[in-house]
Amino acid sequence: MRKLITIGTNTVRGFAGPVFNFLIIIFGISNFGKENWGTIINAQLWVFFVVFILSWGHKEYLLRKYSEVPSKIYYSFFSNFLSRSLLFPLSFILFFFFPYTTASYCILLALLMYCYDACYTLLIYHQKFSSLLIAEILSFSIIISCIFYYQSFNLTIFLQLYCIALVCKLTTVMISLKLWKEKILFKVSKNEFIYALPFFLNGFSGWLTSKIDLYIVDSYLSRSQLSEYQLLITAFLILQALSAFITLPFTKHIYRVSNTILLKIQKKLSIIAIPIVSIGALFIWLIMEKLIALNMDNRYYIIGAFIALPSFYYTLDIMTLIKKHQERTIIIINIIGFLINLIVMLSLINTYKIFGVLISVCINRWVLLLIYKLHGRLKNTPV
Repeated sequence: MRKLITIGTNTVRGFAGPVFNFLIIIFGISNFGKENWGTIINAQLWVFFVVFILSWGHKEYLLRKYSEVPSKIYYSFFSNFLSRSLLFPLSFILFFFFPYTTASYCILLALLMYCYDACYTLLIYHQKFSSLLIAEILSFSIIISCIFYYQSFNLTIFLQLYCIALVCKLTTVMISLKLWKEKILFKVSKNEFIYALPFFLNGFSGWLTSKIDLYIVDSYLSRSQLSEYQLLITAFLILQALSAFITLPFTKHIYRVSNTILLKIQKKLSIIAIPIVSIGALFIWLIMEKLIALNMDNRYYIIGAFIALPSFYYTLDIMTLIKKHQERTIIIINIIGFLINLIVMLSLINTYKIFGVLISVCINRWVLLLIYKLHGRLKNTPV
């Protein structure tokens, strides 16, 4: 029963972030228009990229390290956090992309996100999913309230609001973790970069595979189309992410259990995959077409469902490879997926616009699934 509560809490928490983001995009576009809201999406894309570089693969690296050396959790946390802080001057690159005021708030936003993401590993390890959920609700409440409060759009004001929301999130998780009660022992070391490098490269290859579509749309299409695409792809990424949300509470256990148990978990994921994705796709269609009136053909939603489905079948394959310290294999697979995705996307975007990008993303997901399963068969470790 306790495990079910843990799964349920984390699933709701995992859903909350993407769903809240989805609702913010909906109401942001409704109140201020696709072009205006597209400017804040554009700013966020570059902030997210900077934060990703600063993260340097710390989440997967630290979660495994916590599991392997549980007696030195906080030493590992502070050493990694302070070592990675040396990378923060890289955020000043944002001054090349935006005016001074906008860039300044983007850098502040990146700093706050950096601190919040650092705490995430401790919250996951200690399974404090309710604290994460409260933080998400608080942040969402602040932003959505201001969307309805302000009559006109101003990029600087909304960047300030996102900063305030992140301060509230960070305060919530800090209280939950009670970090001030822990001894701050650390060692700033280049080893934090060296040992986490495989996780960073793995994450970067995954980022190229899963996020390049947004940057291509941002570069090739209008701010209005960027808003439409962000709205649509966010909805289906919520479905895709469900597989990870379901397995996340057991991350520290998955690294310890046998392949037989992993196979049982995979079978359960496979059974629920198609019903969940089918119902989710129908729900997304109802929201987009009946409530928002996005006026997109049904084929967009069919492709979206096929984008979300494969992750239910290869999430555990990825975790198994990480368990066996085979991050290099994941990197190679992700690079193959990225190259396929990029080539197809650039070939289709000018002619088919958003639909062409969706086709490319769909092909990418199914190619990844095929490669992971073939690799498992060849190595005689199918999941």
